[in-house]
Amino acid sequence: MRVVCILVIFLSFSDAVSITSFLTDGENKTSTSLESKKLECSDLGILRQMINQETVIRLTLVKNVHALINDFNLMKQSLASSEATVTELQRTIEVLNLTVNSLQQTNRKLQYNSRISEAKTKELETKLQTVNDNVNIIQEDSDKKRQEFFNKTNSVLDDIKIEVRYLSVTLLDFKECSDSQAEIRRTFTEILNKTVAKHETLLKRSAYEQLKLSSAVALLDAAYRNLSKSNCDTINHHAFTAGISSDNSGWRGDTLMFPVVIYSEGTGYNSSTGIFTAPTSGTYVFYVSVQSAYQKFIRLNIVLNESTKVQVMTWYNSGSSVEIHQTGTNLVILPLRTGDRVWVKRSVDSIGYHSNINLATTFSGFKLY
Repeated sequence: MRVVCILVIFLSFSDAVSITSFLTDGENKTSTSLESKKLECSDLGILRQMINQETVIRLTLVKNVHALINDFNLMKQSLASSEATVTELQRTIEVLNLTVNSLQQTNRKLQYNSRISEAKTKELETKLQTVNDNVNIIQEDSDKKRQEFFNKTNSVLDDIKIEVRYLSVTLLDFKECSDSQAEIRRTFTEILNKTVAKHETLLKRSAYEQLKLSSAVALLDAAYRNLSKSNCDTINHHAFTAGISSDNSGWRGDTLMFPVVIYSEGTGYNSSTGIFTAPTSGTYVFYVSVQSAYQKFIRLNIVLNESTKVQVMTWYNSGSSVEIHQTGTNLVILPLRTGDRVWVKRSVDSIGYHSNINLATTFSGFKLY
């Protein structure tokens, strides 16, 4: 910028000199030199003004450059913060993916258990229908037998009436014969006694059949209740046992996971996280057995929703002269609500654990009632 201003000044000065020389003659040389000095002074003033303006412009540019540098630094900080946020979001997405996979596994287990429950329910409905059919058949048989008994009783009563009439006629006919009256009375009494005995036998048989029917109905009702109770107990039963198949003498993690599932009924235990989530409310029993690493000690806590309930400990303080793996166990009974979580957590000052393919370290739990 400075070079351009100087060139402009020199060009204007040379043009002024040539024009002055062309318009004047030799007699005006003195006046021309004076005018030239005045022009030089005015050009120097203009040059100073331009230099001052250039200085102002330069200072303004310097300020703008500093402002741009500050904005650039702020943009770098914002970009670093954005990258950290993206990294955290990626970790969150990975955790969510693990959670989704766990939920999908749980959903598949629930669907499988639901299909099993539906099959058992259909089987129970079929058995109940069979029981109802048997009850209806027994009821029909009882009604038929009762009707037959009533018919026989009415027939016997009709026979008795006929015999009584016959005896009455006979008595009228043989009224005059006093010798035969005693025999007629005995005959009438015998017939009447036989008829009454026969009637009492039929009544007793009917009462016996009725008792048998009542007993059969009671047995069917008890069988139905037992089937219903068995189905409910099967649906509400939850139990698991899991273990560890490898040794880790330098383990310093937080949650001790038991990935090898030995037995699992119902839902609740997640082998990928080592956490048991209560599917229903009730009283549960949990048991932990752990072996310490070689010449080390370990303390584990059975935790309910981040709250320590009991501790398993194996302590070693024999130096390097004893080769031993110690075993620690503990059991706890806990009242759980639906959604409560239970797991095994390492204490701060413990190191490592011992296990093998025979699963020397295990974690178990089941619903008591």
